[in-house]
Amino acid sequence: MKHIAVIILMIFLGGCSYLQNRYAQKPEIDLAEIHFQDTTALSTTMVFVLSVKNPNKIDLNVEEMTYEIQLDGKEFAKARSDKKTKIPAGETAKVEVPLPVNFLKAIGGITKVLGGEDVGYQIEGSAKVSGFTIPFNEKGQFNMSGLKK
Repeated sequence: MKHIAVIILMIFLGGCSYLQNRYAQKPEIDLAEIHFQDTTALSTTMVFVLSVKNPNKIDLNVEEMTYEIQLDGKEFAKARSDKKTKIPAGETAKVEVPLPVNFLKAIGGITKVLGGEDVGYQIEGSAKVSGFTIPFNEKGQFNMSGLKK
């Protein structure tokens, strides 16, 4: 799960050629914590708190994010966040990435992940960073056993 949050933030803060050309260096991203909120019998919101270091000489302003995550071709989570975060030039800031999860929709993907099987994922959406809307779309495979190393 932390793998997904890191991928999301790397895609929209560092994976875009526009940002690489304008800001020169990708932000450094580490998972600081994960907590849950608004948990019910059928759903929860996982909040990934990422520590993002901006190595550039220009502030990054994360203004908005929209994203959808699919596991094995099925919707896992879909979200929009208007939480504004400023990552000052040369400094580190915390960025929260909420991930609402419906247990019934996610059961197939979660079962595979927990069973150590390869799971296909797709993350798509857009981020508004420093006044520019940057679309992203990433596909891949991950395996929970690879995260334990």
